[in-house]
Amino acid sequence: MKIDFHVHPLLKQISEKGILSEMEKAGIEKAVLLALDLNPKALENSRKRQEIMQKCVNCNIWSSEKVLESMKRILTMANTSNKLVAKITKNFGKRFIGIGSVDPSRDVNYVKEKLKEIEKLRLEGVKLIPTLQLFNPKDEREKLNRILEFCEKEDKILIFHTGCDPAVWENPCFSENANPKLLEEFIRSFKKINFVLAHMGAYSSRYPGIWLDEALKLGKKYHNVWFDISAVTYLVDEKEFVDKIRCEVGWNHVLFGSDFPVIRRETMASAVKRVKNSSLISEKEKIGILGLNAARLLKLI
Repeated sequence: MKIDFHVHPLLKQISEKGILSEMEKAGIEKAVLLALDLNPKALENSRKRQEIMQKCVNCNIWSSEKVLESMKRILTMANTSNKLVAKITKNFGKRFIGIGSVDPSRDVNYVKEKLKEIEKLRLEGVKLIPTLQLFNPKDEREKLNRILEFCEKEDKILIFHTGCDPAVWENPCFSENANPKLLEEFIRSFKKINFVLAHMGAYSSRYPGIWLDEALKLGKKYHNVWFDISAVTYLVDEKEFVDKIRCEVGWNHVLFGSDFPVIRRETMASAVKRVKNSSLISEKEKIGILGLNAARLLKLI
C-alpha cells in the first residue's frame, strides 16, 4: 500500500478527479487531504500589519506593501475549508482521509466552534500551519492546549507545519514560528497524541534542511513524533541527510508526502520515484516510508 500523507485539495488548481488521476499514475492507494483554515482578513489588523512591516525592515525588505499583497493573495488561494475536505473524502470513499484545520490566532470561541466542526465532520486530525496562520506557538499556548486536549480526547492526529513556506515565507525570519523547537513543551505534555512534523523541519529553498536537526532532536526524545517528507524528498537520496536521519531516529516514523499540487515541477509520481530510486535506503525502509508507516499511524493495519 502506498499512502501520500500530504495533499492539498486546491480545487482552483486541480479537481478531485485530477487528484485521483495523479494518484493512479503514482500508484498511490490513499491520500491524506489537508484543510487549511486561513484568514486573509487578519492582514487588515493594524497590529498584525505593523508586525509584518517591522519584519520587512529587519530582513531588509523595503516593499512591505507588496509583501502584504502577496500574503493576502496566497492566504486567499490556499484557504481550504473543513467542509470541503469532508465532502471530497465522503464522495470518494476509501481513497481519501480527511484532516481538518483550525486557526489558533482567532479568538477562543472561534477555535471551539472549529473543533466541534472537525468532530462533526469526522475528520481524522488537525492541521496547524504557523506560517500562513500567522501565529507563534508560545503566544497562543492557551488555544493550542485547547486544540491538543481535543485531539487527546477524540484520538486525533496533530499535523504541524515545520520549516519555511513559499513566497515571502521562504525568508526564515518570516517562518521562524515554524521551527520545531517551539513544539517541545506541547509534545512533552501530550504524549498520547501523535504529532506529525510536516516537511521534517527541513523545507527551505534557500537553506535546505534548515531545521532538520531540531525536528530530529524531538523525534529522538519523544516516541509520539512522526515526520512527513513532503516537499523535501531529497532527504532520502542525499547521503548527509540520510545518514543523519538513520542515526538519530531511523525510518519507522517517516511518512511519504508529495505536497501536491503545491510544488512546481513535481508530481506525486516523481516524488514516489525519488524514494524508490534512492540507493541509500533499503527496500524495507522504502516500503515503510511509502505506506506501511502511515498505515500503522492511521490504524489501517
